[in-house]
Amino acid sequence: MENNRYAVVIGAANIDIGGTPFKPLIQGDSNPGVIKMSYGGVARNIAHNLAALGVEVRFVTAVGDDTLGKEMMKKCEDIGMDTSLSVVVPDASSSVYLFINDEKGEMDLALSHVDIVKNITPEYITSISDVINSSEVVVADCNLSQETLIKLKEICKVPLYMDTVSVSHADKIKGHLEGIDTLKPNLLEAEFLSDMKIENTFDCLEAARALIDQGVRRVFISMGPYGMIAADKDHAIIADRYPVTVKCTTGAGDSAMAAIVWSTLNEEGDGLTAPAMAANAAAAATISVDPTIHPEMSSDLIKNKIKEHNVTIREIHEY
Repeated sequence: MENNRYAVVIGAANIDIGGTPFKPLIQGDSNPGVIKMSYGGVARNIAHNLAALGVEVRFVTAVGDDTLGKEMMKKCEDIGMDTSLSVVVPDASSSVYLFINDEKGEMDLALSHVDIVKNITPEYITSISDVINSSEVVVADCNLSQETLIKLKEICKVPLYMDTVSVSHADKIKGHLEGIDTLKPNLLEAEFLSDMKIENTFDCLEAARALIDQGVRRVFISMGPYGMIAADKDHAIIADRYPVTVKCTTGAGDSAMAAIVWSTLNEEGDGLTAPAMAANAAAAATISVDPTIHPEMSSDLIKNKIKEHNVTIREIHEY
């Protein structure tokens, strides 16, 4: 991207603590395994991936003035993010996200303590509206309060991308989808937002249509091992997932959102196929390694993965 073009990413930044057992989990017992700590948070992960893809990022989050928060912000800056607009809250603890995988690396359970992000208030969002509206794109996660998300929609004059995070967080935007340029839910979140049961690909297409009808311009629904559905008001595509051996699924959706943003900013086409392919490639790369962020994430990594595998893209003109 040119130096005067940047993305604003707004939302949670966490300290991630994750464990993976050596054998199938036994509920109510101590399970031997591996425990690791890293930096995460949906918005932070998206911002990290975008920076790795060569996009200039201005990251807006809230952290405590504790040691972990300071170290996390320094790491963000070392990666290349501008964190000058982030809020440092005195005498507060930074956010922590705790997850437990099964023995295959698939998330089994997670707990999040991200209350500090409430310090990104509607008033604060309004105060940085000039920076927001001078950007190419704004990406927000639904860890933000409902009031802040609605205010962001009101003031944002550039394309607004939104990551639903989870079903409970998606409740903040249910019934308030108008004005969102691009939405990226998973199947459970798409079910919740559309009030439709998704049991097959046809159902997923119907849910995508329902979300478009509520005012979203584009929707990218992650179907996990079955790939992704991307849709706008005119057509939809089904993009199969890239072949991959799963190590850890945490962070896959965040890398997919970053790839959608990166592809849209840099690629030509119908606005669905290239971003969906990039999203699937980024997600496949991410779940093939243990870290939440692929250590070699780059535009070349995504382009090479797309070239290596002839993944099926099915276009649907009427749905």
